[in-house]
Amino acid sequence: MMPAPDPMQEQQTHCPNCGAPAPFRGTAVSLVCEYCNSTIVRTGVDVKLIGQVSAIVDNGSPVILGSRGRFKGTPFEVAGRLQVQYGRGTWNEWFINFADGTTGWLADAQGQFAITRPKNQQVVAGRVPPYDQVAINSTLTIDNIPAVVVDRRAASYKGAEGILPFEAEPGMRFHGVDLRGHKGEFISLDYGTNPNHNSPVPYLGEAIALVDVGMHPLRSFKGWRRPAPQGAAGRAQQPAG
Repeated sequence: MMPAPDPMQEQQTHCPNCGAPAPFRGTAVSLVCEYCNSTIVRTGVDVKLIGQVSAIVDNGSPVILGSRGRFKGTPFEVAGRLQVQYGRGTWNEWFINFADGTTGWLADAQGQFAITRPKNQQVVAGRVPPYDQVAINSTLTIDNIPAVVVDRRAASYKGAEGILPFEAEPGMRFHGVDLRGHKGEFISLDYGTNPNHNSPVPYLGEAIALVDVGMHPLRSFKGWRRPAPQGAAGRAQQPAG
């Protein structure tokens, strides 16, 4: 019997634009060339270009490609980033590969972090309203979890780096809804580029602190305070830099 494929293993291809190595890993569909900033999409054994991404804006994230941690006992590695823009600014969605072959996302906005993992669409198909009918502060039940709608927005991809699990075309606009459960659950509903349906992809997880999932290495920069472990609140924390 052949061994199961390693989700972290790279498939060596080359950028069609500049010829630089384009190391796809696992089930990654798109990749941003670190040399020429082209977005490359894998279709079977072939790759194609779909344009160049905008430059990533430094919005003060300590997370970097290659950061590692452990969530609910399973190790993970940060493999890619989408930087998303909407009316109130930008935030980061870091694509993470888990050691058990599954994937997830690390949401990173204004110093707040959450890890979510995808669930089967059948969990919500026909059980939630279309995007335009979702009301802020309303309660929806997702996978038997009652949760309150705290945000609803249309946003676009501003920039990207690393590898991603779907074709992230620059400027693509998508629609999403965020909910919070009464026990700290973090839930997102991804309606994709067409909001006129009631079968979004659900992502379930929880808010986290980087120190609690053992994130390392982290980027240090002036003014950022490296998080202290729980129980160390009384210790002085010095700004990095």
